[in-house]
Amino acid sequence: MAAMIRNLTLVLILVFASAAFADVTPSASSGAWQALRANFYGTREIGEVDEKLMSLTAPASTPDPTATPVVLHFGANAAGKVKQVRVIIDHNPSPLAASMQLAPGAPIDEIELRLRIDRATSVRAIAELDNGSLEMRSAWVNASGGCSAPPGAGGAGALGDIRFRATPDGKALQMSIHHPNNSGFQIDPVSGDPIPPHFVSHIRVRSGDRILLEADTGISLSENPTVRIASEKPLDVPLVLEATDSKQAQFHATWSGSAAKAGSR
Repeated sequence: MAAMIRNLTLVLILVFASAAFADVTPSASSGAWQALRANFYGTREIGEVDEKLMSLTAPASTPDPTATPVVLHFGANAAGKVKQVRVIIDHNPSPLAASMQLAPGAPIDEIELRLRIDRATSVRAIAELDNGSLEMRSAWVNASGGCSAPPGAGGAGALGDIRFRATPDGKALQMSIHHPNNSGFQIDPVSGDPIPPHFVSHIRVRSGDRILLEADTGISLSENPTVRIASEKPLDVPLVLEATDSKQAQFHATWSGSAAKAGSR
């Protein structure tokens, strides 16, 4: 019976994958976006013109669909004025990669995420400014199998270990959480069984009592989820990263401008 269930699961995954790759053109992604747009924004107007206000960059053909770098940059007229950013991958099994809330005046000019991209698709960032207006930027990314690729070796460290990497001038900080972030679409290469989803579901970055960034996340983040923030001036220290996963495990670490103090609870 177990073998039958496993085989049925594999068949369903293959059927899903075949259907998913049936149409991977930009126009198809636009059609998927229309349904997503109606769900998240209704009939609200969304600007798409001013690149000086906001820009999004991603590789046209990603060398690693399991960890594709996507960078969102806010111009001078948007930095500190962004309330919320949603990152949406039109053709992923779970299109909403992250929904991020930013504190008013938060000194964040750039956000980078590492994302799983399952097939050729538009990747979008939609920002809501403090005046209620919406701005969207998008990039077309050619990819294959980012959500179903087998897990990596994982590297050294315990579940939830957090690593910080700052630039020498202290204006940018990369934060990585040691976590499998299993998508639910992967197969264990040893047993052949489906791997249940297990992912980081919430991330918070705070400075003292002030929350700078808070994000609801999911399976579209890469294994060992990584977020980088950057500012025009050195970031305030200490900064605390807190994370919760889908099994309600909680992790936290503090960056004081040097070594990190980490823990889990």
